[in-house]
Amino acid sequence: MTRFSPRRLLEKRCTHGRRVAVTLLLCATSLLSACSGIKTYENNFNKNLHVHTATDSGSWFSRVHAAVDIHRVGEDCALDYEGTVELTGPATEIGIPPDRRSYLVFVFNSFSFFSNRSGTITYETLVKPRSNHHYDAAASYKNDLYHVMIREIPPDRSASRELDRLALSSCRSSSDRK
Repeated sequence: MTRFSPRRLLEKRCTHGRRVAVTLLLCATSLLSACSGIKTYENNFNKNLHVHTATDSGSWFSRVHAAVDIHRVGEDCALDYEGTVELTGPATEIGIPPDRRSYLVFVFNSFSFFSNRSGTITYETLVKPRSNHHYDAAASYKNDLYHVMIREIPPDRSASRELDRLALSSCRSSSDRK
């Protein structure tokens, strides 16, 4: 004869409830990401950009999400969005086409679970990677402060140099000189 146990019934309900909640959360996440319009960057080129990411929201109840949007820059300086690379780990390898202008937009999204607070900070720069050169980028976000720095490393690994942040308007001024 099986005895009725309220405790055992409660444990089963809790376990089932957690499964349902996790399933619903995964479904909602996949639906939202499918509708977000974010296109994944193809990343087919030689991996010449190494991004080292460090994010810290400063609280257990908030999170920071980092990504880089990659845009092709046309002769007329018009942008063509090629896709986004999620910066989920401490290091990410990206292939940026050499000898062509690209516009990189580092995006830091922060959100808090309980205070209904969110924000986005971006760092945008125009780059023209050179063939056989490598680029190291440090992208960090901590306590509402961000920092992005990109270094160019020549093929012989001699002295590297920090790249200046260039606005898209610098493309237009260099196009006017042609």
